Amino acid sequence: MGVSTAFRCKVTAVPITMERGAGPCFYDVDGNEFIDYGLAWGPLIVGNNHPQLSQAITEQLARGYTFGAQHRGETVLAEKMVSLLPGVDRVIFSNTGSEAVQAALRLARGFTGREKFIKFEGHYNGWLNNVLVSSHPQPEQFGKTVGDCGGQPEAEYSLTVTCPWNNLAALEQVFRDNPGQIAAVIGEPILVNGGSCMPNEGYLAAMIELCREHGAVSIFDEVITGFRIALGGAREYFGLQPDLSVYAKAMGGGFSISAVGGRREVFDALLDGRTGHFGTYNGNPISVAAAIATIDILSEPGTFERIHRHGYALREAMESAAKENGVTLVTSGTGAAFHVHFGLQRPPRCIREAMQADQAIGDRFRERLFERGLYCLPAGRWYVGAAHGEEQLQQATGAIREAMQGL
Repeated sequence: MGVSTAFRCKVTAVPITMERGAGPCFYDVDGNEFIDYGLAWGPLIVGNNHPQLSQAITEQLARGYTFGAQHRGETVLAEKMVSLLPGVDRVIFSNTGSEAVQAALRLARGFTGREKFIKFEGHYNGWLNNVLVSSHPQPEQFGKTVGDCGGQPEAEYSLTVTCPWNNLAALEQVFRDNPGQIAAVIGEPILVNGGSCMPNEGYLAAMIELCREHGAVSIFDEVITGFRIALGGAREYFGLQPDLSVYAKAMGGGFSISAVGGRREVFDALLDGRTGHFGTYNGNPISVAAAIATIDILSEPGTFERIHRHGYALREAMESAAKENGVTLVTSGTGAAFHVHFGLQRPPRCIREAMQADQAIGDRFRERLFERGLYCLPAGRWYVGAAHGEEQLQQATGAIREAMQGL
């Protein structure tokens, strides 16, 4: 299809080929410059070619590509994560978010001795068959566990129980329907993949408490929110400590790395041999060096305040321009990751509400922004990073005002 992952098919009518990146910008093979508000679907939290990150990678290249053995960087990164992430006692490394989700589920199953797990409707937890279910269901599929694409045998998600999100009563009912069988509950603490839906007040804390009551492992899928909405991710942002959290994307600043971090006791299932964790490239020196450098850059004072301020300014610009032009629009999420929903009167709280947005108008708006040098993702998703500055904000707000006219 001319792309390496199906998600890229929907960004533009004809896939665009990029030549290079610099800071907050992309440059395609025709020489066009775009302000990047997609951040390569999340990883480029500090922008392209950040000198500190590039230096760390270059220095590691001179020392070696990979060892298939332990190296100093793994310990440095692990200690850094444990010091920054509230309630994280231990970590393991993988390469992608999809891998780390599977590692977290295996840990939970090894720890509890149970097989079933709960995932939420509209949440994307990776592309493997046991979790790629009910991520974007049709209305007639609401309340069911259904595969998202062909080639997914039902047997491979027979132990996956799908539950509506932001509905505490529904979650309680699933536990009652499966007494003593649920190993884990996994979900995005902010439903970024399904419209940047914020959790209801007290919902995440109640989810964690329900897991404790029923002997299940609570898992935050922080592939998106980790090191993005705060240095300590959703744990810091919401002041909560689930049993496990999954990290990827922003963690590596553009290099492929992921991790699972959490409560000491859950990781005992690895130490005593109840389960295992594998992967040739786990903890590889290049990606580890990138993660260390990225976290150091994000640790600079004021970084997340600037990121959120930039994002909220974009959201305000869109809402104001929509009002001036008689367009119905709401935004939802945070400043670092948010969605724009045309045709909605209030921010959605779940995928069912987010699906009511007018995607046709959203696509036209995105096309107009693209013509004005803004590179944005489909379905109204925006990412803001540390490289976005005042110059990009001024250009973006001007483009937003122009693009909103006539919609």
